[in-house]
Amino acid sequence: MITKRLIAGAASLALTLGGVALAAAPARALTGASCDDGGAWSWSIANPARYQAGPHEAVLGLSNAVRTVTIKAPAGCTVDAGDTWRVYNGYFSAEGTFNAEEAAAGKDTDRVSVAVPTSNAVAGDEIPVRLKVNDSSAGIPGVWDVDESSAGSLVLLRRTLFKYHGVTDWMNFINEPYLCGDPVEGAAALLRASWTSKRYLGYAGRTVRMEYRLTDGPDSAWDNRFLFSDRTDDSGYVELIDFLGGEEEGPGGVTPDDGPPCGGTIVFRGHYGGNSTSSGTWSNGDAIAEATIAWDKYRPHLKEEIDAAGTAKDCAKLEQLAREVAPPDQRDPYLALWTYVFRWGVQTGCWEDD
Repeated sequence: MITKRLIAGAASLALTLGGVALAAAPARALTGASCDDGGAWSWSIANPARYQAGPHEAVLGLSNAVRTVTIKAPAGCTVDAGDTWRVYNGYFSAEGTFNAEEAAAGKDTDRVSVAVPTSNAVAGDEIPVRLKVNDSSAGIPGVWDVDESSAGSLVLLRRTLFKYHGVTDWMNFINEPYLCGDPVEGAAALLRASWTSKRYLGYAGRTVRMEYRLTDGPDSAWDNRFLFSDRTDDSGYVELIDFLGGEEEGPGGVTPDDGPPCGGTIVFRGHYGGNSTSSGTWSNGDAIAEATIAWDKYRPHLKEEIDAAGTAKDCAKLEQLAREVAPPDQRDPYLALWTYVFRWGVQTGCWEDD
């Protein structure tokens, strides 16, 4: 119970003892029945978005992590400037004093260092957190009006990350610039922090998703941009592949030969969702531009002839144009142009897509 309730009613009185006037007790600060309920006070700890961690989870690599802890008063509890608080356990300790603005909002924050455990066995355990709030107007330093010994639990998660050729948070996607209809491939190792051995080790048997977004428009967010997934091998290594140029996907994703749509720059990433002992993570986006054809470098009306032959399903003409733009033994320097003709041939049924 809040200490000042024992002296309620004295705020407006001056008592006299032995001829000496005693000052009235200060006004109450923590006001409201919900203030006494330690379980009604809430706290949270913030992590970088890529880890996909919850409000009571802290993701740790091999060194202590600096995180923001927030305490929030329950509904119906009025906090006053000068009230102090603590939220802590054996791995972190947050504390602060409400100023006028924070008191009006009913919440305060503190930047803390979260310690790294010495054993992987701690990962996923629910470690009790203690929460204390001291009503400053009680006038008794060190007496906590709210003292909750089990204000929820902190769960420590082992950090995961992608790594490619020494670059952290990176999955490398190749075939750049891309050609519509051709595959784009991504590769990286998924690693997980070992608090026991104090190093990152390959995370085997984990499902990694290949995702994409466009650089603008409604498809510029990562939401529902799943393309393909595969599991990491014994070393944590994974390769992902998708063919470009299929129909737009729906919420359930697409098959490997269905998308994304061609046109403009496409950004790809790898994504691991995490589990009860280890964080999720995603790689930084790798932007790949579409290959373009400098038609002005070729003879006049070449594009029009190719399009006309394709529209008319004139297989003989397409074959003739294919040999003109890219002789069979010289196709690499003219790959984009050759692919343009080839896709017309496949679309018309003149050639097989092999």
